[in-house]
Formats: sequence, structure tokens, C-alpha cells
Amino acid sequence: MPFTKEKPHIYYEVKGNGPTILFIPPPPAMGHLTFRYQYKLSDHYQIITLDIRGDCKSEKALPVTMELFVSDIKRVLDELQVEKAIICGYSNGGVIAQAFAASHPNRIIGLILIGGYYEVASFWLKKEYQLGIWIAKQKWMSLLASALSFNHFSSKKAANEMAIEMKQTDPDMLEQQYAIGMNYSNKHSLTKLDVPPLLLIYGARDIYIHHYQHLYQEVIKDVEIAYIDKSKHQVPTKHDHECNAIIKQWIRSKDLAKE
Repeated sequence: MPFTKEKPHIYYEVKGNGPTILFIPPPPAMGHLTFRYQYKLSDHYQIITLDIRGDCKSEKALPVTMELFVSDIKRVLDELQVEKAIICGYSNGGVIAQAFAASHPNRIIGLILIGGYYEVASFWLKKEYQLGIWIAKQKWMSLLASALSFNHFSSKKAANEMAIEMKQTDPDMLEQQYAIGMNYSNKHSLTKLDVPPLLLIYGARDIYIHHYQHLYQEVIKDVEIAYIDKSKHQVPTKHDHECNAIIKQWIRSKDLAKE
């Protein structure tokens, strides 16, 4: 199994060749299998997926900070000798992606946010994080693993495989991850994201995060927004064909494959 050499050991997978797309899963706990259907893109690109520190196969390491998440992403790129990549973050993974882009703009040729937001500023989103913190405090990892995995995958096999991975996550780290995601804001660093093109992909029915698009449009020069019909938040898993097609078309239209 591929792990980073330095501690904490971060688990990652690499498939395909070509321009690199690194996918960041949403902490808490979901891990690299969140993007199992994005491996289909490996016919055209080098796909990197990983487990956030403390999640699934990656090593537990307390305390947890956003800066350490960012450092872990950089370590994976460095270890694979990838100088520049397209960074794609899903949900809370998009918060990490934006923090990485602000800290290391020279390592990014494009930024993709699936169900993205720059901070937890809406009522229902905040309630989701608060519920996650409460579940972590109860150490109900089996409940969380079943709920999230079966909510994301229609395939029982895929859901079971994700649930098994998620149950390896330490509940203390899970609680910290939820707290970091709920309290961290990229709002004031958005102006640093004017270098790479930005693609926002939203489920058309994921209504309570749609409003985040407006600030991105205001402060970032090159922004494109795509809505996936009949989709809620689970875009990469339940609407993978549309999601992957949008990503490929955007990369071609921006000529990012030549970077």
C-alpha cells in the first residue's frame, strides 16, 4: 500500500497518466473511496486520491489543524514528484483545497470545488457539523459510517466497502475534523485564488449551499459554474457520469492539459 514516507503516514492511490488531478475527500472520515468513480478519468489524467490524516487507512496524528491538512497534500504531491496539479475538493474537502490554493498557488493549475463553500455560514450546514461533532463524541463510528456510505452510494457493494474504511477512523480525530471544518474560513483568502481557473459543480437540489457561488464570482476572475440536474450533494458518487464529463470539458476548454 502506498503511504507517505514521513509520519504521519498518509495513504494515497495513483492511477493513470497525464496531467494530474488530486481529489481531496471530505473530512470527516469518507476517504479515498469517495472518488472511486472518478478513477474513470484515469484514461486521460493521472488521478490521485487520498485519506485525510486520521481517516480510514491514514495514520492518526493529534492535534489536527488546517495547516497540517495542507501540509499533507503538499507531501503527497512532493513524494510523487508532481510539480503542479489540478486540485479538486468535495464538500469539506473543498475547504482544504482552497486553503492549499491560498498557501501554494504555484502548485495549482486549476481548482475544482464539488458542492463547495468557503466557510460554514448557513444554518443547515452548521447543524450538519454540530450533529457530526455530537456523533463523534458518542463514538458512534458504525452509525456514521453506515449513514454516510449508504447516503452516497446506490451500490450496496460500494457502500459497504466505504463503511469498512470509515470505521477505521478515530472518533477523537473525527470530532476535531468537524470542529476545524465548522470554524475555518477561506473568505478573506479568496483574493489569493485569482491565479488558477475555478470550476464550481453543484447539485441542482443542493439549495442551501448555492449562495456561496456569489462571492466566488465577485473576487475570482475566472469562474465557471455547473449545476447537475436532479442531484443533491452527492455529486461525485451518484452523478459521476455528469460530474466527470463536466471536469473533462472544463479542462479542455481551459487548455489545462498543456500546463
